[in-house]
Amino acid sequence: MLEPETNVVAFKPRTAVAHHPKSLMERVYAAGSLPLRADDRATKAVAVMLQALGFLVIEEITADGATRQLQRGETKGAMDRPWRLSKPAFSGTLGAPDGGGAFPT
Repeated sequence: MLEPETNVVAFKPRTAVAHHPKSLMERVYAAGSLPLRADDRATKAVAVMLQALGFLVIEEITADGATRQLQRGETKGAMDRPWRLSKPAFSGTLGAPDGGGAFPT
């Protein structure tokens, strides 16, 4: 007996999950820093917007594991590398204690 033909197509689940800017900021602020995979472009797009507003610091993770802080115009060229998102220092300088006396990581 022949099986009937179907036109059902299986869709692959999305690998990148878009996060609302508020939830991403809450996760970074609670943890101090948050690593992002190189292929997580949806979350990176939200992070770039939050960086422009001054809410996040974006660091590129280089091939040797070192980090390099990305300025606003540099993020587009570093989308293929993993990132680390951090809470900015209260004083506005990276490495200075924030309002609670903790050092950003």
